Amino acid sequence: MTGFDAVRWGSATAAYQIEGSVDSDGRCPSIWDTFARTPGAIVRGDTGDVAADIYRNPQALLDAVDWLDLETYRLSISWCRVISGADGSTNPAGVDYYRRLLESLIAGGVRPVVTLYHWDLPQWLQDRGGWTQLSTAEAFDHFVRSAVREFGDLVEDWVTTNEPFCAAFHGHLSGLHAPGIRDEATALRVAYVQLHAHGLALRSLRATAPSARVGLAMNLSDLEPASASAADVAAARRADLVENRLFLDAILRGQVPSDAADYFGADVLSAALDGIDLDAVAEPLDFLGVNYYEHNVVRAAAVGNDLVVRGIEKLPVGEPRSGNGVAVRPDGFTRVLLRVAGLAPDLPIWVTENGIGLWDYLDPDGHCRDVERVAFLDGYTAALADAIDQGARVEAYYHWSLMDTFEWSYGYQLRYGLFYVDFPTGRLIPKAGAERYRELIRGAKALRPATTFAVPA
Repeated sequence: MTGFDAVRWGSATAAYQIEGSVDSDGRCPSIWDTFARTPGAIVRGDTGDVAADIYRNPQALLDAVDWLDLETYRLSISWCRVISGADGSTNPAGVDYYRRLLESLIAGGVRPVVTLYHWDLPQWLQDRGGWTQLSTAEAFDHFVRSAVREFGDLVEDWVTTNEPFCAAFHGHLSGLHAPGIRDEATALRVAYVQLHAHGLALRSLRATAPSARVGLAMNLSDLEPASASAADVAAARRADLVENRLFLDAILRGQVPSDAADYFGADVLSAALDGIDLDAVAEPLDFLGVNYYEHNVVRAAAVGNDLVVRGIEKLPVGEPRSGNGVAVRPDGFTRVLLRVAGLAPDLPIWVTENGIGLWDYLDPDGHCRDVERVAFLDGYTAALADAIDQGARVEAYYHWSLMDTFEWSYGYQLRYGLFYVDFPTGRLIPKAGAERYRELIRGAKALRPATTFAVPA
């Protein structure tokens, strides 16, 4: 596998999606606890109350990591487990859980990467205005400093926040995610306050852990106009503004896209930017996390079918596609990585998420033969190699996800995991995709003279 000498191989999960035990050991409620109990919000009324039960059974996770022969594992630390309430005090039980998990990973030779915000905002902060308020960014900064104090001796790699686009626009415009608000001006404000929070966290991490490597993870879409017509090209550019450029321009340049005022309105944009420190947002990163899932063909439409971008229609995709209709387009993955490389040639790229959701099942022999995921892994790792060969400085790849999870608004219906989770028992079963990923990892390792990345001492 050419070009993979410098890539470390991992997988990823998020706390709310796997841990369960939402009422245990002092954890406070999050916006996802509240949202999941909203009638109609989640498929079949599913919640994350139990999920894969990893809080009570972390050994299942550790065994899966070991089975795959992973070099690194990306996890999120639940704000709600570490900070027990509005007084900002730390929760000893939550701290102890994560310390034991991190120590076990390191003992197994696996380098942990910690995401500090993967959407589980404490409900008490939402009750005070959530991510529309700068005070929430300040509370996040307090959580970050607490996390570094408690775990900094075990963690060197930090992701400040995950997919601010989804948390902003699906949480506050489409209403598909927590907290389920549907207002464009609110969504734009939330986007910028989250980025402001990232800037505060970045500065705190630099001050308290100068040797740490810090980035953030943003989901980037590959967008293609349906035709060369001016209307379709303009539609694709609008989609690119909302889904990509708002975040890329802020993080890489400390700027607002030039067409943002025309799209959102000057007054709405001004209100969204009130108090935002774009200089802090754009302070240099150690890496940029790229989450890649979507390629979309876009055309102009008076009444489109997209829930977050006005005046566009995203056309149905052909085969192959995921269980929920997402296009399987490895070439789009290559284009997104090369786009980031072109914008920031010297900035390392970590593929912090990439995966496929399927309607997986166990056959009568007890096996999950996810042949689509096997093909996905082959196609996307080849696309990764292509991007590297063309100059993308990719240092890490994290397949989403290690195991089946509570998949947000899809509940337990859609499965992304390399391991099949039998949710009633918590048993983890390696899928055919897991076997293929292990082969790919071992093949890549065999090309190296020595391990490139060490675990913390």
